[in-house]
Amino acid sequence: MKEYDFGLNWSVKTREVFINALKDACQELGLSFFWVSNYNVKEVIKKLESNELKIKVLLDTEATYNRERDLYARVCYAVKDAGGVVINDPDRARLAVDKSVTHYELINRGINTPYSVVVRNWEPKSFKLTDEEKERLGVPFVIKPACGYSRLGVVEEAKGSIREIAAARNFDPGDNFLIQERISPIELARKRAWFRVFHVFDKIVPCWWDDRTSWYEHVTKDEFENYRLASLAKIVSKIAEITRMVWFSSEIAIDNKSGKSRFVVIDYVNDQCDMTAQSYDKTGVPDSVVECMAFFIVKAACKLIRDQEINKDYTIWLNNGVDVQIRGLPETPEPLIQAS
Repeated sequence: MKEYDFGLNWSVKTREVFINALKDACQELGLSFFWVSNYNVKEVIKKLESNELKIKVLLDTEATYNRERDLYARVCYAVKDAGGVVINDPDRARLAVDKSVTHYELINRGINTPYSVVVRNWEPKSFKLTDEEKERLGVPFVIKPACGYSRLGVVEEAKGSIREIAAARNFDPGDNFLIQERISPIELARKRAWFRVFHVFDKIVPCWWDDRTSWYEHVTKDEFENYRLASLAKIVSKIAEITRMVWFSSEIAIDNKSGKSRFVVIDYVNDQCDMTAQSYDKTGVPDSVVECMAFFIVKAACKLIRDQEINKDYTIWLNNGVDVQIRGLPETPEPLIQAS
């Protein structure tokens, strides 16, 4: 049997900053690296399922669990069934990325979300909002698929007609949909108070993220303290506690609905974080964040392989490598290890 320490589900053979950083981290920490792509995925599945190949830790960026016979989902389950660790565990990810599930879990735990109406896939295309729902949603509002990603299938400026809602649902008739209040963030130092916050094992990495331009900036220590952004870490750590996910991002905005500032979670759990680097695309993640995210993941994988304990206490990682710790955060979730 051929064994690899660290595997990566990444469909295309491109030399991106994130992949190079993962490979460099593996080399630095003495781990072997294996790349699963469109070129070899079918052969990899055969070898995993026949015990000719074993991957100890797999980082998944490709699996679509609600797509029938998805090859990368099958790789994830083959690794898990053989006793390997998958980041993120496929059974946890299946539930966590479904906004129609996670929405209720968050609000039941006291986390602010936009007012939402969940439309089930079996409801007729003649679905109609009540007058009360229309009033609470406001106009315009947002329509999004429950298991969607990368804004696919999202309608940003919905007005509320039956035809409009039916057309949006045609994106994926088998999926549930959320009809959601549109959030208008406040401004902090001429920046929209909209953030994308990354969770990676024992690290929380907050970034400004402009929802109109997709521009990222890594939050500085002064910004974190002056604008009292500790709630970003508290919310994301609580989402991790609820979902048991170890690597994901959440979109969080600050608005002043009803005349009072509040942190509100827009995009609950994005389990396959887009790691396109800013040096490659202006809407990408800052290169320093991409590179360190890769190192954090491989370092955690190394601990898992060597049966070392993952840190239980969170560190908030800010711009220029500044680490901050705050009280009151839950313990970091443990990766799910399947007995082989």
